[in-house]
Amino acid sequence: MTELTATTAVSTPPDWAVRQRDLFTLLESAVDRFVEDYFDDDGEPLWPPEGHTGVDGFDDVVEGFYNWPLVYAMGGDERLLEQAREAYEAALRRGSETETPFGHPMVVDEFEQCRDWFHMGEGNLYTYNMGLASPDDETVVERAERFAGLYSDDADVNNYDGEKRLVRGPMNGSMGPDYCDFAAYEHHPYGADYRWASHGLPWRDLEFDEAADLLDPANEERLFEVLNERCAKGDIPLNLNVTSLMTNAYLHTGDDRYREWVTEYLEAWRERTAENGGIIPDNVGRSGEIGEYTGGKWYGGYYGWSWGGWHYIGIGPTVAAENAVLLTGDREHLEFPRSQLEALIKNGIEVSSDAVHDTLYIPHKYGDPGDYHYDASGVLTEDDGEVLWRDGWYEFKPHRDDPYAVHLWYMSMDDDDRERIRRLRDWGKRDWTRVDPRASNKHGAGSEYAWLAYLDGEFPDYPERILEASHSRVYQQLEIMREESGAPTDVDEDYLRDRNPVFHRGLLQLTMGAPQPVYYGGLVMAQVRHFDADHRRPGLPEGVSALVEDVTDAGVDLTLINGGSRERELIVQAGAYGEHEFATVRTDGEEHRPESNAVRVDLPSGTRISLTADLERFVNDPTYAFPWDRSDRRKQ
Repeated sequence: MTELTATTAVSTPPDWAVRQRDLFTLLESAVDRFVEDYFDDDGEPLWPPEGHTGVDGFDDVVEGFYNWPLVYAMGGDERLLEQAREAYEAALRRGSETETPFGHPMVVDEFEQCRDWFHMGEGNLYTYNMGLASPDDETVVERAERFAGLYSDDADVNNYDGEKRLVRGPMNGSMGPDYCDFAAYEHHPYGADYRWASHGLPWRDLEFDEAADLLDPANEERLFEVLNERCAKGDIPLNLNVTSLMTNAYLHTGDDRYREWVTEYLEAWRERTAENGGIIPDNVGRSGEIGEYTGGKWYGGYYGWSWGGWHYIGIGPTVAAENAVLLTGDREHLEFPRSQLEALIKNGIEVSSDAVHDTLYIPHKYGDPGDYHYDASGVLTEDDGEVLWRDGWYEFKPHRDDPYAVHLWYMSMDDDDRERIRRLRDWGKRDWTRVDPRASNKHGAGSEYAWLAYLDGEFPDYPERILEASHSRVYQQLEIMREESGAPTDVDEDYLRDRNPVFHRGLLQLTMGAPQPVYYGGLVMAQVRHFDADHRRPGLPEGVSALVEDVTDAGVDLTLINGGSRERELIVQAGAYGEHEFATVRTDGEEHRPESNAVRVDLPSGTRISLTADLERFVNDPTYAFPWDRSDRRKQ
């Protein structure tokens, strides 16, 4: 392994380096307080309560601590990993003791019994983060293989039809796809008080005239009837999130059957998209026929074009293409999500917004003509106030801070994909050289475009501002804890998620040059990753800060600073999973040719080193294994 030594003295560490180390410390103490206040004396979450019956909410509980292993893997204290393990085991116990209307528990064999991959994608982020944090944990590896095994062709639960290459239900899991009964959800989350009224009625051929009719509880029975007829069976694009479960198993084992599952299932959806004229259909029957349960229509499915639209449709193609690129090195897979984004842009409408820019409003939904009057602020409307409908497309709105466009560029490093993001950003009037400290920690929080502005040299203060915002968000959560002084008065399935004090986005961007993973089921994709060589653990060593200052198609610029009192040695790996390779590394006027996926850096106390690294991307077989536990495996 090529060895580099920092020789530049640092008398006063820069603000970003100090804030970064302070954030790691703050997160540790915040988690200790969080566990003390929001778990019971046995260390279990307070939800579901005793006697609760239902099918929804397990993912929300896990979201309360899903990112703690990720922050540990970036350099956080080991307590983050320990607390996460304990919380997850407790959540599994609570879920396995909570009944559903079907006569079995909410969690069966440590996996949700039958749910959609919007929610299971969220909950399984913990599973993937544990791979980064603790790949040598036998329980973590065993679960990875067992969970993936639920979707093998010969699994007893019949989630997957290998011959037709389709997942057999929009909801699936450890009990299979046949426990999908929308009436079992009662009034929440799919009843009359849910988002149907704000999203609009998905189908125009029912007896209802407008979405407001669904606010009448008398119509719930009919709503559930239609949902069960049209949305309870067959495949949907969200099921492409299963590829993350398979990729996770591959990263642990290197077993080719997981890689083959990913590429074969992705190819099946690309074939359906080609059959549908280039637009991905949102529902496929168990026979393989598009529109089998929707009267032959390619839209109108669960989480489809006529309900959540692109926000939900874009998840599966993006996640699956990322996983396929990681596993094969072939970036052609990205043409799938790229084609969908281009189709939306092609059907967009430019609207004059100021003297400098026009704003492109792209359609987010597709459906039959009719009354689309619903609460859809920020979208184009007709003269009478109705939502604009044109050639099937509707809900035209700006495409701001789109994570799918960002991930497309990040995986391809293609100039055209990068320029598309600039055009989408510039069409809007928002100031992208600021960070909102109130932004949420979930999808669409608004910092991806600001980060890209930093990489473009337009926002030099971004590292300080995103770290400042992260501190502010932690303190906001701590203030809630102080005000509540223990368990909240009203405990629901969201209580942990809404109070989680750990915010990782800025740390990912700055230390690993990585965007927020696609929140609803994507894996971490990164330029570099750090390991503490002395303590043989993942993450930056104590006292060390890292800043990825540039990301281009050639490689990355990285600065490392040891602001601590002791000499530190770390390993810098190319890619989150060693999938990239260092072609050349330039520092202090010297050029090195490591021709491997890792370099060793010696950092005496009070020193810094800046590296410019040329990367060959996706040339190595990806793995969770730590650098000292494996040898480099170059792809054939």
